[in-house]
Amino acid sequence: MGNLKIHAGLVNGDLMPIIEDKSSEEIVTTFTGDDTGAPPTSVIIEVLTESGSKVRIYIPNSSAMASVSIDGKQI
Repeated sequence: MGNLKIHAGLVNGDLMPIIEDKSSEEIVTTFTGDDTGAPPTSVIIEVLTESGSKVRIYIPNSSAMASVSIDGKQI
């Protein structure tokens, strides 16, 4: 089981689970599929905040945990 959950925010304030209780490897396969030719090493989600900071979520294609960095500094 990984350390990442993805939910959709609903208009009534509830959260609808999209991905829960999955390993990092399972999450990468969900995003990329299993017929990509060369296998992906990760999925990376980047967000540029209004203040200009870059938030990066790194999901490895392995049993390792997902990680987060802000402006290149892992938190």
